[in-house]
This record gives sequence, structure tokens and C-alpha cells, in this order.
Amino acid sequence: MCRYRLHHSLGRRAVIRQLHRWAKRHFSDQKRFKHQKLTDALLVALLLARFVFKQPYRSIWWNMLREDRVGLPSYTQAYMRSVRLLERLEALVSPAKRCAEVIIDSMPLPVCRPKRGKRCKFPGAKWGFGTQGDVYGYKLHAWVTPAGEIVQYLLKPANLHDTTVSYELNRRWPEFGGPKIIGDKGYCCLGYLFPPKKNTRYDNGWRQDRHPKLRKRIETVFSQLVEAQIRSVQTKTLPSLRLRVVLAVLAHNLAQP
Repeated sequence: MCRYRLHHSLGRRAVIRQLHRWAKRHFSDQKRFKHQKLTDALLVALLLARFVFKQPYRSIWWNMLREDRVGLPSYTQAYMRSVRLLERLEALVSPAKRCAEVIIDSMPLPVCRPKRGKRCKFPGAKWGFGTQGDVYGYKLHAWVTPAGEIVQYLLKPANLHDTTVSYELNRRWPEFGGPKIIGDKGYCCLGYLFPPKKNTRYDNGWRQDRHPKLRKRIETVFSQLVEAQIRSVQTKTLPSLRLRVVLAVLAHNLAQP
């Protein structure tokens, strides 16, 4: 995408410039109406830059940008325009590409704190269980390459089992060249590589000297997404949650060397 890896040490203007250069390949860089204050490509670049600088609050980030850039629209106008671009962003985040191996796993995305779960009316949110306890909201299920790139993902309610959602991810399995899918013990079923039980009498393809290291890669990717503030609980609508997830995934993939 660019000569230097995206990082906050480059400075805000340098990061936005590189993201704008990438966004112009996929979005229009011309104003369609006279009253528009910025183009679609520049809007996407400004939204992606928030995850590079790990700013958890969208409104604060936009106000910081308006201090440096005169003429930007209000945060409400920018958010409404970004929602209109949501489907194009989701189609752009997971193009088909050939992969030899992918790692599959899920991470919780709570929409509120557990003590407020009974009063929360977020559409589609359900009670689920994660490694850190009960969670009310959604889960992010993803395929990650050994290099750390997220090639596809799904956002589903937290009560769905990982294997159930993985079958939906497998619908695009031929588009990625039929890769080997490496999972944990939650994906203990036919078609996956998973750690065998102690009393297993057959070889399922799991290699202790190699596959645990690959499994660690997806945990690192999820930690990077959490550090980039993908798990902020300030979400009130499902389009807002989808927009935050797709921008975080795009920013993560673009920051890969």
C-alpha cells in the first residue's frame, strides 16, 4: 500500500495522507454535490486513521480533526455518510485470495457491561460466554493468515457456538483455494485441525511443534484489535457496531508489513 508501515509515530498528517492514497483506489475523490465538504475517499481515510492512533471515542477524534482541518462537516454528518458507505467497506475488507492455511477463532464484542445486560435493548444482542466470563452482545469470528491478515470475518450474536458460525465462514472456502483450517478445541469436528484429546486413537493432522505457534498468531491479532479500541461499549445501533468492526479490520490489514 505504501512505502512505510502505518504507525502513529509517522504523525497524523502522514498517516492520513497514506490512507487517502489507498482510499482513492476504491472510493471517489470528487465532490458530487456543491454542498459537500469532503470526498468519500478522504472521509474513509479520516475514519481509518482513528484506529491507527487508537482513539476510543469517535466524536473526540472528529473534533480533533476539525481543529486542524477547517471546513470539515459535523460529526453527525460524517457518521451518516459513513453508514452509507458501510456495504462497500464490508465488500472491500475480504476479497477472495488463495491461502494455504488459515487460523479460525472468535472474540467477544460486548455492547454493554454485564450488570446492565437485563436493561439493554441493543438489537440482536444475546448472552454468551467467553474466556473472561459472560458477555452480552456479539462475537467476531474471523479467519487469519499466518502472516496476521484477516481475510474474512462474521459478526454474530454471542450465544451462537463457534462451530455453527464456522460453517457459514466455510461457504467461501473454495474462493480461498481450499485452505487448511486450524482451530482450538472449540472446533472439534470434521474438517478442522484441532488439538486432539488424550484418548484419541487416530491422527487428525495436528502437529505439536508447529500448530500451537500458528494458533498464537490469531490471539496476537485479536489483542491488536482490542488495543485499537474495537471493543468500545459506546455503541447504540447495529450499523454503528458493524462500521466500527469493518474500519478496525481494514486499518489492521493496511498496517501489516
